Amino acid sequence: MSTKLFSEGDVQRRLDFDHALELAEQTYRELAQGRVVNPPKLGMHMGDDGEWPDLNAFAIDMPAYVDWLDVAGVKWAVANWDLETGTPISSLILLFDLEEGRFKSILEGMYITGVRTAIQSVVGLQHLRPSRPAEIGVLGAGYQARFQLQVIDELLDVDTFYLYDIDDTASRSLATSLDPRTDAEIVVCDTPAATAQSDAILTVTNSKTPVLSDDALDGSELIIALGTYQELSDRTILDADHVIVDHVEQCFQRGALSDLVDRNELTRSDVDATIGDVIDGGYDGRIQGDDRVVFTPIGLGSIDVAIAEHVYRNGTEDVIGEEFNFV
Repeated sequence: MSTKLFSEGDVQRRLDFDHALELAEQTYRELAQGRVVNPPKLGMHMGDDGEWPDLNAFAIDMPAYVDWLDVAGVKWAVANWDLETGTPISSLILLFDLEEGRFKSILEGMYITGVRTAIQSVVGLQHLRPSRPAEIGVLGAGYQARFQLQVIDELLDVDTFYLYDIDDTASRSLATSLDPRTDAEIVVCDTPAATAQSDAILTVTNSKTPVLSDDALDGSELIIALGTYQELSDRTILDADHVIVDHVEQCFQRGALSDLVDRNELTRSDVDATIGDVIDGGYDGRIQGDDRVVFTPIGLGSIDVAIAEHVYRNGTEDVIGEEFNFV
């Protein structure tokens, strides 16, 4: 039996943002109800943690089974932060046909990852604020930030993005390239603190130290920390009125919460809910307008697999993608 292959272009042509949002919300809900198998990411450090080997790289394995779509799959991603050209991360998503016992498709994974990561933010912006965010601060102007601005602009009625990057050229270049394609205004900021004038703040960097001082915050904002490492200060997290995650175990292993967890300063009891609990109505905490909410969605393999299955089904109908016989 042949395996369907999808290039980045194939994926891009078949991936609809609105449908991806529906898939993500349903998968979050199903996970909260126990109908998705989504083990924590399996990570392999290759020097990005300061240990041997002498590389600034890591790899992650993200398997999942999504019952409501009857699909199992896995995403494998590898990153080398020392690369000076091109995108430092690449990934593939493999889908498995449970009835036939074979891999039915291999898809380029970076475009799906970019959209999925931005969709996570959209879900948080919709469910973790009492009202629509008119202004959003974005710290980071790399590969993922482009998706954040594009997807959020298309799916939400945002007035202004406040964009900052430690590399001013990168933030200005991103703003210039996206300006003709976004309805929202993109304002390039000179300091991280300037992004804090927003209703919500997204940190989408590979920084291993906090990118925004807690002193710049007023304590009544939604902060969505998307990076793999420590983007937020301890105080920003510990002073939050609500700490929401996508997956408790893996958010304790990577991302903004992990350092506090390693020092035993944050435990399971400090996490108020998963985003699936919130969507499913299982979180009783009422979010008020003056509350600080910290949301750390490290990314679920189940949503990658769900979106990939959507692309596969659409591609099969439209005869998009190539086929290859491994056996």
